[in-house]
Amino acid sequence: MKKISYYLWLGLFIWAIAIVSEAHGKMKSRLIVKRKNPARGIMREAFRVTSKEVHQFNSEKELKEAKENFKLDAGVEWVVEDKVMSHFFEPGDDGTEEDQLWFLQWHYHDQVAGINLPAAWDITFGEEVVVAVVDTGITSHVDLNSKILAGADLVSDPFMGNDGDGRDNDPSDPGDWISSGDPCFNGQTIDSSWHGTHVAGTIAAKTGNAFGVAGVSFGAKVVPVRVLGKCGGWASDIADGIKWAAGVPVSGVAPNANPARVINLSLGGRGSCSAMMQEAVDAANAAGAVVVVASGNSNQNIDFIHYSPANCKGVITVASTDENMDKSFFSNYGEFIDISAPGGGEVGVMSTHNDGTRGPGNSDYIQMKGTSMAAPHVAGVAALMVGVNPALSPAQIRQAIVDSAASFSASSSCDDSICGSGLLDAEAAVMMAQSMEADPDFVFDEPALSATSEPVTITWFNGQDEETGGACGTVDLQNGGGGGPFNLSLLLGLLMALLIPNIRVNKAW
Repeated sequence: MKKISYYLWLGLFIWAIAIVSEAHGKMKSRLIVKRKNPARGIMREAFRVTSKEVHQFNSEKELKEAKENFKLDAGVEWVVEDKVMSHFFEPGDDGTEEDQLWFLQWHYHDQVAGINLPAAWDITFGEEVVVAVVDTGITSHVDLNSKILAGADLVSDPFMGNDGDGRDNDPSDPGDWISSGDPCFNGQTIDSSWHGTHVAGTIAAKTGNAFGVAGVSFGAKVVPVRVLGKCGGWASDIADGIKWAAGVPVSGVAPNANPARVINLSLGGRGSCSAMMQEAVDAANAAGAVVVVASGNSNQNIDFIHYSPANCKGVITVASTDENMDKSFFSNYGEFIDISAPGGGEVGVMSTHNDGTRGPGNSDYIQMKGTSMAAPHVAGVAALMVGVNPALSPAQIRQAIVDSAASFSASSSCDDSICGSGLLDAEAAVMMAQSMEADPDFVFDEPALSATSEPVTITWFNGQDEETGGACGTVDLQNGGGGGPFNLSLLLGLLMALLIPNIRVNKAW
């Protein structure tokens, strides 16, 4: 009998604890009521916050009934539901662990110069949206491997491919180092850039895994498309890379099983948009892909000195801002710019990389500067927008990014005449995308190209000032022709005409 009584009391005790825990663990619903003539004295049914009443309820049903009754009360000025709010999602919230280098990713969360990304993450992570990175390919990386889909190598020249063959469906980056025996050697050896790996990390690095960095649209998947290799890449390969990324068949590789909704092109150089390149962009847009392009790093007004594919129709052209929301000292500018995004100044953009100087080594993280780093911020936000409203057309996504931009401060060296409509605002862009209705016939109002006396020939540079030298060759883009390969500076022009020399800091292993 004593044993039965013991278990009976134990059961009652546990039941009582459960009841108390439930009562304390459940937040009560609340209404805030403002009366036209607040009553004085003690209130039995509510407590007062300043001049307003707070009414608490045990269920949503009770709250809704009371709210309707208050609305009918002539003595009530207004009644609103009091909602519990919290800080915006950041790595470390909701069971995740903060990425080691999150604190260095000022370009996401800085209140002045960042893109307001954590607020956008409260809405979407861009789950399963496919983003293509048309670049140098991809390396194995602990923060990226789970995000990579099948890609392709569109580099047709075996020497430039540096992998012993031509086009195939292996987008691995074998390295693009330059040494004295290479035809594009200009007196300086250059380590492999791992440029595509850095760009891909900004777009979609694993986030909240207590390691490395965060990606803008970390719910997205990346299709790596290799078009650049040793000494650069051919314009025809780049055009085919754009098409293939969007799901348009091209020769030499199997079809893309995962057509991209967003394509990032952190590459470009001097010259007008050729018929070949425009055809590729048009095909991608027609397939539903948003095309994002870096504007270039020559501190030139692209309204008068043209850069391609930044001046093609149907692309989002991106300039770079620094940690003070000023124009990055290297960034191209002009009315042809659609939007600005962080690309670095004194401090670069932290993302995924590789520690190999020639061939691939181990996973690494470094800061890089350039419009090449600004563009993937925009591509990542475009993926977030597609995530909340996949029916929007590329032109609508472009318009929403432009219209939702944060205005430049009065003290900024940027304004809407040279740096686009403003600084990329991830939350505002996503919210605007949510509110829009799909319109496949929407047409973006393209800026008009100015007349130019320049020949339609692009000269690629190795990151040096264009007036003082560094030219490594030319590419004739007139009518889509290819007078020769994009050489060293497409690596450092197609790359590093969009990439200021790397700065390696806070190395994480």
